[in-house]
Amino acid sequence: MNKAVPKRIICAALSAICALVLCGCSEENSGRSDIVYEDMKEAYEKSGLFSSNIGIMTKTEDDDSVTYGETGSGVIFENKDGMYYTLMAAHVVSHDNAQLLVFTVNTEMLTEDIPGIEDMHILKPEVYDAMYQAEAVSVSDKDDLAVIRFSADEDLSAIDMADSDPAKEDRIMCIGNPENDWFAISYGTILSGIERFGEFTGFPSNAMKHNAYINVGSSGGAAVNEEMKLAGITPAASISSDGKKFNYGVMIPVSEITKCLSEWENR
Repeated sequence: MNKAVPKRIICAALSAICALVLCGCSEENSGRSDIVYEDMKEAYEKSGLFSSNIGIMTKTEDDDSVTYGETGSGVIFENKDGMYYTLMAAHVVSHDNAQLLVFTVNTEMLTEDIPGIEDMHILKPEVYDAMYQAEAVSVSDKDDLAVIRFSADEDLSAIDMADSDPAKEDRIMCIGNPENDWFAISYGTILSGIERFGEFTGFPSNAMKHNAYINVGSSGGAAVNEEMKLAGITPAASISSDGKKFNYGVMIPVSEITKCLSEWENR
């Protein structure tokens, strides 16, 4: 099924993930979305961590109109006092007056046709109604990173943090919602150490490059290491100007994440 959403949602998501357009390109792996590391796939399936992944949409109400905008991803890292705490990208939650809606791996993404437009579908209204309302807990002023929380009437898992950052050439898996391919998994390797990216975008981050495929809607998704622990959060990617070629992804590593979490907890 073609899982497209209204055009206004696609445009909003595209501007978000492409907000960090980076220089350079890695030919290794070429960002191929069809590569599968079978041993990591099997380990992840056995871990029961798939339900730790969520999707994010924004809802803006203006007079009598409702607009569903930003689409992003996130991963649950804690279940505390009946609330799920989730890491995601700051740029997805940075919009004034926008409500945050969460969908999970159990949300049925029902679609309907747009009259007069061939091969274009939108999510049915009941899908948005079934999503959980969330609130931003903290937004980093150092990295494109945020924490939101929400309650849910379903049992979701939480991922553990890795003990250290991955090294160059270490393998990772990325989970997110690229181009409305809900909860897609891609595989790749780490391409660099920690570098500073994105000063000109308003969301600068200390991050590492990787070649696991991500795209529009992947912002804030999890990067998982071979131990099935959270290695980082993926806020952006380098994509060609025509949108057809993925160059590489950017991952905020776990060392930066733990720094941010520590600062938030000590406030």
